[in-house]
Amino acid sequence: MRKFLLASLLAVSLLLPKITLAADSAATSYGLESSGKAAGLATGSVENTNITEFIGSFIIKPILGLVGLGFFILMIYGGVLWMMAGGNETIVKKAQSILTSAVIGAIIIIAAYALTNAVLNAITAGSITG
Repeated sequence: MRKFLLASLLAVSLLLPKITLAADSAATSYGLESSGKAAGLATGSVENTNITEFIGSFIIKPILGLVGLGFFILMIYGGVLWMMAGGNETIVKKAQSILTSAVIGAIIIIAAYALTNAVLNAITAGSITG
């Protein structure tokens, strides 16, 4: 069951950008882009974005969303496990370990995101976007 859940979450996270990119081609084929321009709305396509925006929007944000969901689930699980321990020290230690690991993992992920964001911004700082 755990492998199936992990595989389905991975498939959704990898296929979600494909679905959102398909919406861009549908917008042009149905004339939504010209309607948006006539209404004064900002329009754009994936081709007009730079690589940092693409990586941030379609790769990093979905992964961070899944990591945040995992952190939330682990915090709830650890908290419920601790509340249901009934004074049993081994269960309390297990719950504390789960909560500590979840917080440490979240800190590592946030630090990795900050480092990745800084590197991508440094790489694309000299590029001309238009």
